[in-house]
Amino acid sequence: MPFVSVTRLRVKSIFYLLSFMKANEASVKALKEASGLLKGSELIDKKLTFWTITLWDSPESMKKFRGSEAHRYAMQKLPTWCNEGSYHHWEQDSDVFPDWQTISERLFTEGRLTKVRNPSQAQTLNQFPPIKWTKTERKLK
Repeated sequence: MPFVSVTRLRVKSIFYLLSFMKANEASVKALKEASGLLKGSELIDKKLTFWTITLWDSPESMKKFRGSEAHRYAMQKLPTWCNEGSYHHWEQDSDVFPDWQTISERLFTEGRLTKVRNPSQAQTLNQFPPIKWTKTERKLK
């Protein structure tokens, strides 16, 4: 059964965008080289909001990637760069991605918040707007 990992991050200011994007690209490079990755996709939504979904052959493969140097660095900076962050994991029978609407609904109803230093009101209330724009989806594998 494929293991699904979904993340949503909102960069709090355009001033952090370049640093965030550099770290993101380093993480994407490590992701593409990770063993156990079945497929992945990322989406840039409005208001500097970044979504990822990855399918793994096991939770252990995802955890191994999560411990990679590039991902660890990005996660250390996330509380400063972002004012919103959340994630969710689940297992499913199929290796087909759910649509973005379903992904966001699961994240918003079942997901967990990531600690950020200056949370937005949406982060504080755990109430986020739905995905607005899906034209910037990038397949990662």
